[in-house]
Amino acid sequence: MAETAVKNRITTSANENMTTEKYLTFFIEGQLFSIPSSQVVEIIRMQPVTFIPNLPPFIIGVINLRGKIVPLVDIRLKFNKTPKEYDDHTSIIVAETGELSVGFIVDSVNDVTNVSKNQISETPRFARDTANHYVKGIATLNENAVMLLDIEKILSDGEEIQLPVK
Repeated sequence: MAETAVKNRITTSANENMTTEKYLTFFIEGQLFSIPSSQVVEIIRMQPVTFIPNLPPFIIGVINLRGKIVPLVDIRLKFNKTPKEYDDHTSIIVAETGELSVGFIVDSVNDVTNVSKNQISETPRFARDTANHYVKGIATLNENAVMLLDIEKILSDGEEIQLPVK
């Protein structure tokens, strides 16, 4: 009986490690980041942005996406990176979390890839851990470290995005 329980635990553990989730990978300043593809609605090119006053500096404005107002978060600015002029590679990843659609401006989109649980390591904890709380794990893909981002934490970092309701 105990032998069966041990086999079941080993099988369950192996199945958990084999479980994969699809992630969209993208670049910010040469570093590879990702978000679950289940939260991605679409990927679009840069579009004309409507400025809205008094927003946090990393929210550059909004776009009208087929009648829906979508706030744009420049991930470079959110992560305190050097601003960069948008070019042909710059993309907007439109993602949904809860009832909010938001566009994340990234340097370039890379790929959609499967990530299994055994490829994910916990985020290292440092003293006064402030910067990496947006990262919920680090995956190793083809010997590259990929930061798995937590969209909810990016958006709820003390400066929630609230737009006027139509």
